[in-house]
Amino acid sequence: MRIESKQIRDILEDLKISYNWPNYRETSYEIASLFEPINNGFYFYIGSLNFNFELADSLILVSSNTVVNSKKNDFIYLNHKNPQEIFYKILSYLHKRTSNGHVSKTSVISKTAFLDASVQVDDFCVIEDRVVLEKGVIIGSHCRIHANTVVKENSIVESGSVIGAQGVAWVWDDSQKTKIVQPQLGGVLINKNCFIGAGAIIVRGSLNENTVIGENTLLAPGVRLGHGTKVGSFVHFANNVVTGGNVEIGDYSFIGSSATLLPKVKVHEKTIVGAGSLVVKNTAKSGLTLVGLPAKETTTKEAPKGMPKPKD
Repeated sequence: MRIESKQIRDILEDLKISYNWPNYRETSYEIASLFEPINNGFYFYIGSLNFNFELADSLILVSSNTVVNSKKNDFIYLNHKNPQEIFYKILSYLHKRTSNGHVSKTSVISKTAFLDASVQVDDFCVIEDRVVLEKGVIIGSHCRIHANTVVKENSIVESGSVIGAQGVAWVWDDSQKTKIVQPQLGGVLINKNCFIGAGAIIVRGSLNENTVIGENTLLAPGVRLGHGTKVGSFVHFANNVVTGGNVEIGDYSFIGSSATLLPKVKVHEKTIVGAGSLVVKNTAKSGLTLVGLPAKETTTKEAPKGMPKPKD
């Protein structure tokens, strides 16, 4: 996908970002990544070391202290410490996903569900009784939103997700020959500005509680949240994370790919859980990193690999 230099300039001006673009010219660039560099691309680069990638005819966002030894490319010098942030803002400005307000005729909507007029529901979804979808919500194709689910404004549920699924809790009867299964009677609350990735499963609360996801939380594809899980705000789940029932995760935490949190575990705010780790007990305090099987507490690095810089 291409972007015009005029668009970049206008967005920078609109966002009131201070910059210096010494060789501005009217042209366009392919939006690209330095992990797979191409000529005539639009990139960001972080660091004060020399920019020495083998590129030509490209435009790169850099901080004002970056040393440039390339005469084959153009640079925008930002009075900002994080070019990645500005790059993301530019792309979000152009490509922010918003509801089209269309509800597909192939989807089944309960008469007792409430959908704001601005909600988008794509093909082959099922929206059950007493579901509430607030302003600007997007439900991707082939989703099932079970009864007693509330999705707050501007949240997105990607294709193939199941929100409010029934979990499993049981005890043996006296003879220990029959399992007595407890019905799951609770609901799900997804707060505003959340993103629920494709194929996620969120189990509803078991009795009178809800499973709760705090605002501005992001779930990558394949995440599984057990009944009654309480997730804070601004939490990130990488792909295929699994939580047991009644887990609590504090604000601003980052849960790495394929990590597992056992039932009733509580982790403080700003916790980082490493990829593939197994969390078996509560954390001692906020701001720790958990790694291993079982996970052990370590000091959080200033710039951990594979994730954005942690919140101060």
